[in-house]
Amino acid sequence: MITPRHLVKKYKGDYRMIVVSDIHGHLDRFQALLRKVQYTPQDYLVILGDFVEKGDQVIETIHYIQELSKRERVFVLMGNCEWALDALLTIPELANQIQGYLKRVSSNGCIREVYHRLNLDKGHETMLGVQKRIENVLHNELAFISHLPVTLKWNQFLFVHAGIEKRKDYKNSSLSSLLEMKYFYEQGHLLDETVIVGHLPTSNYYSDQICNDVIIDEEKRIICVDGGTGVKSISQLNALIIESQDGVIHYSQDYVQPLPYHEVLYDIVSTTKIKHKIAYPYFEVEMIKHGEQFSDCYQRETNQYLKIKNEFLYKRDHHIYCLDDYTDHFISAKKGDLVKVVGIYDQYAYVIHQGEVGWIELKCINL
Repeated sequence: MITPRHLVKKYKGDYRMIVVSDIHGHLDRFQALLRKVQYTPQDYLVILGDFVEKGDQVIETIHYIQELSKRERVFVLMGNCEWALDALLTIPELANQIQGYLKRVSSNGCIREVYHRLNLDKGHETMLGVQKRIENVLHNELAFISHLPVTLKWNQFLFVHAGIEKRKDYKNSSLSSLLEMKYFYEQGHLLDETVIVGHLPTSNYYSDQICNDVIIDEEKRIICVDGGTGVKSISQLNALIIESQDGVIHYSQDYVQPLPYHEVLYDIVSTTKIKHKIAYPYFEVEMIKHGEQFSDCYQRETNQYLKIKNEFLYKRDHHIYCLDDYTDHFISAKKGDLVKVVGIYDQYAYVIHQGEVGWIELKCINL
């Protein structure tokens, strides 16, 4: 069982620090981000947890981060996914949850990878046996994970995966709060330090648009870093860059978002002025009128009437839902503009143009 560890570090002088969160087994994206921000061993690097599961390069990501962590200026914190991975594979009472995890939670990740590698899907092992065999394969990786700290206090900053409770003695926050708190940004904290977190995609905090950029809220003394990689259909891997020069702090940010660019063929002027969004946690909608491409729908909790592309609607238990991160915004663009294509749905493309997500007719772009 993991015992929470808390690091406290002080540094005098100028420095540059890179903060990344929620890599979720996307090693290529992580390495591309480090190159883009021109990370060097002279920089400080803080990884805010959740570097495992949900991606296709989880074991490789763990190994890469293990190597990085050998550097004196690299700090790796634990996230809820590291905690869950360790618990699922080391606590015998949780062995029976592995099957449910594979069915409901993980479409990839290191548990599934080893499960198939060992041909455990043939059903010849008890679940306790499955747990033990996977734990044996991942023994070194789990040993690394189990010793990770949960907080890092660095000068005027506190780094933690999810959040802290509203108390001065933050180290006495429950482990579930430190690793899984869902409402930290809304709740706030009592510390003088700026608390820097990941865990929840920043797009969740925007009511009318899809935006995955780092949120820097100096009034609340909270910075949110998670760009939704491995979780959101539209995501990016963010880097928060902190530079201290002569005691003055400067923030900047960068990201990677590997999507293809396509050229707009002619000017497009959208007549829609108001944007609506479907996102966590309100996905259920009511069908008002079914259309050929878009259907008129109503979202009760947010009191929104909006047009939803039919491919984003699905039924479950006689209820209608919309897929996460949906907007009914229609893009305006000029001939020659470049748009990132998220997906193509019949006669329309879901695109990103100048930071805005929305719809554009497929005939308007050069594929």
